[in-house]
Amino acid sequence: MKTVAVFFGGQTVEHDVSVLTGLQVMGALDSSRFTALPVYLAPDGTWFTGEALKDRASYMLTDEIRRGLTRVGLLAGRPAASGPALTAVDRRRLGGVDLREIPFDIALPAMHGTGGEDGGLQGLFQLLHIPFVGSGALGSAATMDKAFTKRVLMGLGIPVVPFLQVERPEDGRFIDADTIGQRLASELAGLSYPFCVKPNNLGSSVGVARVTSADELTASLLSIFRMDRAAVIEAFVPNLVEYNVAVTRAFGKTQVSAIERPLGKSAVLNFADKYLQEGGKASKVEGSVTEGMASAVRVLHPAELSADQIRRIEDHARRAFEAFDMHGAARIDFLCDSATGEIWLNEINSIPGSLSYYLWEPSALKLGFTDLLTGLIEEGFAQGRAARADTGADGAHATIFTRR
Repeated sequence: MKTVAVFFGGQTVEHDVSVLTGLQVMGALDSSRFTALPVYLAPDGTWFTGEALKDRASYMLTDEIRRGLTRVGLLAGRPAASGPALTAVDRRRLGGVDLREIPFDIALPAMHGTGGEDGGLQGLFQLLHIPFVGSGALGSAATMDKAFTKRVLMGLGIPVVPFLQVERPEDGRFIDADTIGQRLASELAGLSYPFCVKPNNLGSSVGVARVTSADELTASLLSIFRMDRAAVIEAFVPNLVEYNVAVTRAFGKTQVSAIERPLGKSAVLNFADKYLQEGGKASKVEGSVTEGMASAVRVLHPAELSADQIRRIEDHARRAFEAFDMHGAARIDFLCDSATGEIWLNEINSIPGSLSYYLWEPSALKLGFTDLLTGLIEEGFAQGRAARADTGADGAHATIFTRR
């Protein structure tokens, strides 16, 4: 029996979505092979573990629930050969703390956004020689940056919509609408409102908006800059239809899932369309694997797509996944002008909501959530073994000092 440490939550605007994904993952693990060890990263930065974290009703944590949990962390400086372990902090009744280890076998990040999906957590795992599920620090960081992703895709000849990256002004400075207007006229010449504006480093469609004037653009940028250090302004695709497909190579060659057309009430798919009920006040269902992105309204195998469009979506998704050296089960999102049939790659989600398991059930692989997780975990173990090359100076014939 292997212990899978499921990391979720985090200091991010996508905290709640991550909690849903973490709960779904823990509930869907093959209990005959794996034991789930919850590792919850609270919004204040504290890490906890405990059985109560497997229960949706525990969120958000009250003081009483916190008292029943164990504070944990990952301690640098432990011998790598001792294996992965959380360091638990037990407070003594008369002051001071005791440290003890809680061992596990592999980490599974079920986190979205800042700190968990942007390569930070993955870099920590790599530094500490902890095997983990999903893409490494490089692929995670690169695909979290929408503007950087688009530039790489352009180099690969994969179509992206024209875009402009705008940095957050220095503290205390206002957004210079005139300068942004000049850049739009210069760098997106020939295009006019409406535009699509979104955070450069966030997911879950947080902060995404369609703007029809300079005033609306300024208002949207002000909102985005409270959450992110940069924004992307894109040409708004007329007759917009969105398509998504998941990609993995956990089962051999790079393979794609079924294609979905997500449905929403807005001009662009937003957070409420993905995660909230009518009125935007509660999550769509209570505590099951059909929550979160799994509960969004969608059309699978959209009949309006031609064979050529399907080929392009699948080919571009595979090429992008491999170019960024990705692992796990990423979801790749596309934009389409339904009148002309043109298709552009929009963005890459290295840890999609619900891990996009719902796209694998109707795929050629016909994978249920449990089977998908098992394959991803096995891939994570294989990646961990591959990373354990001999990094000692002896093996590289690079010794200077005498070994004793």
